[in-house]
Amino acid sequence: MRFGWKTRVGLVVSAVWLCLALLVSDDDHRVGQVLGFGILPLVVLWGIVWTVAGWRAQRPTKPAMPEATALEAKTKRSHRIRTFIAVVAVLVIGLFAATSQFQAADNDAGGNAVGYWFGEWLVYGLFAYAVFRLPSRMPPGFAAVLAALFVVGGVNYKTYASISEERQALVSLARAAPLMSKLQSGGKVSDQEVKDAQVGMLEPLMLAQAAYSRELITITAAFTKVVSGLQVETMLTPTSLASPSIRAQTRAMLSVWQQSTGEYKSQLDAATARGKLGIQAAQSQMPAAMAGSALKGFEESSAQLSAYVDALVSSGKDTSGTITAILDLMDSIPGRYVVDKGPPVNLLFHDEANLTQYRQLMNEMVAASQRETEAQASFVKTQSDRTDKLTDLLKR
Repeated sequence: MRFGWKTRVGLVVSAVWLCLALLVSDDDHRVGQVLGFGILPLVVLWGIVWTVAGWRAQRPTKPAMPEATALEAKTKRSHRIRTFIAVVAVLVIGLFAATSQFQAADNDAGGNAVGYWFGEWLVYGLFAYAVFRLPSRMPPGFAAVLAALFVVGGVNYKTYASISEERQALVSLARAAPLMSKLQSGGKVSDQEVKDAQVGMLEPLMLAQAAYSRELITITAAFTKVVSGLQVETMLTPTSLASPSIRAQTRAMLSVWQQSTGEYKSQLDAATARGKLGIQAAQSQMPAAMAGSALKGFEESSAQLSAYVDALVSSGKDTSGTITAILDLMDSIPGRYVVDKGPPVNLLFHDEANLTQYRQLMNEMVAASQRETEAQASFVKTQSDRTDKLTDLLKR
């Protein structure tokens, strides 16, 4: 069976297309991608060509062209075929070179990027072809080859820049790892520490993270100082509950506690908003590939902190409400209890109903304290998991 030149060109293009589909496909989804993006389009195109060829075969035969005209047409056709083969060869070699760069750098995710850049630079190549053709009336074949070189040059430059950026990011990440671990463990990191670490492209991000962390530490320390000064653990001792004056003082301290808790949450929310603005400002100075993950990581961390603070505020309200209920109970039954000096010191109630209500409220206190402990343990575990992820990333 003899094939015409159009059929031969179609077979070559089909083979090149399959090779391109094979080169840019992922290892995990190679069969599906080759079938979907390689074979299926060829089946559709060849079906269309077969249909059009059958329709044209039924049309009347055109009159024969003069020999000189036929020879000129054959020469032009031959020139176009050689140009097409040269352009395809340049594109395939350039695509293979870009893919080989990612393989040499042990980057399995580079195949998809090369495919995207190839499509992007093909569009730029069309504009380049128009530019090469218009001013100097350059021969179309030479202009097409130059445009193909322009395309593969752009793709390979993007590949080289991406690999170089990734290597710089790994170096920066390794230098920033001690600072990240310190931040995640709740330690203070100064701006000078960040600059001395020479973390490169991560410096804007680390400066923003360090400033945010210092603000959180300051706010938390101030809240902890207020709460520790209230001596919540002494509010429910038998001696404190049996004294009307101490119960009055306890009510005042509960008001301070509730106010401090509300201010703590509002200050943390404001600090988180400022921290997010700082991270977004740092994004403009970072590579695009890392900027998105930096903001995502901050949002995940701030969401976890917000959930912990919400749980802390909720348990604080429950605890404060339960203590108030116990104080109300003691105020409502003056003279119906005595303090047993023990040891151990204990409250003795005259009525069984009062004792039952007291025990129920104390059980609610224990439950609220347990919820607070669980929230704190969950938050600590989340921070530990984030540190483990960072460690695993650096080991790769």
